[in-house]
Amino acid sequence: MAMEKDLLLTCDAGTTGCKCTVFDARGEAVCSVRRSYPTSYPRPNWSEQDPQLIVEAVFGCIRELLQQVSPQRIACVGLDGTMNGCIPVDEAGTVLHPNIIHSDTRTEKQVNEIAGVISQKDFYRLTGNRIDTHYTLPKILWIKENLPEVYRKTRWWLNTKDYLYGRLTGRFGYTDYSDASLTIALDINNRRWATELLQDLGVDAQRMPRLLAGHDIKGRITRDVYHATGLITGTPVAIGGGDGACTARGAGVYLPGSGYTYIGSSAWVSQITPAPVFDEEARIFNYLDMDGVSYHVCGTVQCGAAAFDWTLKNLLGGDDGMMEISRVENMARQIKPGAEGVLFLPTLMGSRTPYWDANTRGALMGFTLYHDQRHIARAIYEGIAFALNSCAEIMTECGAPIRSMMLTGGGARSGLWPDMLASIYGLETRVHKSPGETTSLGAAIAAGVGVGMFKTYEEAAGVVASRSSHPVNPVWQEAYAKYYPLYKGIYQQIKPTIDGIAALGL
Repeated sequence: MAMEKDLLLTCDAGTTGCKCTVFDARGEAVCSVRRSYPTSYPRPNWSEQDPQLIVEAVFGCIRELLQQVSPQRIACVGLDGTMNGCIPVDEAGTVLHPNIIHSDTRTEKQVNEIAGVISQKDFYRLTGNRIDTHYTLPKILWIKENLPEVYRKTRWWLNTKDYLYGRLTGRFGYTDYSDASLTIALDINNRRWATELLQDLGVDAQRMPRLLAGHDIKGRITRDVYHATGLITGTPVAIGGGDGACTARGAGVYLPGSGYTYIGSSAWVSQITPAPVFDEEARIFNYLDMDGVSYHVCGTVQCGAAAFDWTLKNLLGGDDGMMEISRVENMARQIKPGAEGVLFLPTLMGSRTPYWDANTRGALMGFTLYHDQRHIARAIYEGIAFALNSCAEIMTECGAPIRSMMLTGGGARSGLWPDMLASIYGLETRVHKSPGETTSLGAAIAAGVGVGMFKTYEEAAGVVASRSSHPVNPVWQEAYAKYYPLYKGIYQQIKPTIDGIAALGL
């Protein structure tokens, strides 16, 4: 008797490593394996990865998983990966240059070239995004100008999970709508490549990959991949989506106004909408969902938990260099909301939403001889929460208020942030049942929709559960209503100083 195909296997190719997970039809993680791979930094502002090392890590994870579950039970493979990358491959899928990943900012010159052919305002309305160094399009231009031989040989420009899809299925030259959006070469309103813009920039639009919905399962595991991993030849592969789109679906987001907050090294607030949400100041950005129909509007805090970790190590560490997070949280709880006037601006890596200023530095201020480490601890939590609130606030200003909020990412495990964010947002927060599995779960949902395990993304959202709910505390809310405007004023007050520091080349 044939074994039931009742499991979904996902491959999440992140920045520091990959995680492969097997889910059942209830969205429960059955087993999971992680492997790391390196990022190289060959010059200042350059960040690159070898796609072959990612494939090797993913194949190794799959082999290990299939020692725990039968490959005959795998109904579909789902994929997700980091966005904004740039992998040039030839017709056969051979990599011609390392992946220039999302954190690479070498393309200031190319950003200016794009701005020379289209205004920032028109570009934002066309693509839903700013012209910025982190995205794919300026990286393509950089290769065209600096590595003309690579450019000449390139057949397709791929992202991380697109290359992985090609290696699993033999089908190169495909991407999904979410990853395509954050190349900033997509006409987001008409859901097609922005061919006129690409033509003006001298980029061949025929080299942009073909667009698929994330639940497309035309790709199948090849015989070579069977020999390398144990996955059965012909197993469907859903192309999935970029990590942001998968995280949203894994957070149970499916109704307009349903949002989530992700607290990781970087942090963001996002919600699903039926159309792009444009901001006159372009402080928030948009990308298509994996379904190719819905949109995600997002505001990103460049330095989220990374700012917390830096403070833990350098300001609160004591002799051992690192204080336990539980101790820091207990210290913070001893202090009233507002940290008795101590304020923290967590812009330790420049800023995206709301300032979009690479010069921005962090600031800790308002302390006196009276204040101690407990006040600093409270201020750190609050500063990151205030930064996230600035993202949600802009959406409200633009006519897209968030009506429900799920918290996910490592920071969602905090005992303090969920309560704090509820009172700052003025909105009950729920903590995801498995904050560390949200992105992989989103990839599993796309795969499950593809093979009919779920009829729709909406039905699949029913497998997403929360572990706790956190109502608004009226006393805290009243206090934060007084302190948040003070936080908002810090950036403009210190901007001349941080610009002066940057002018010194520091």
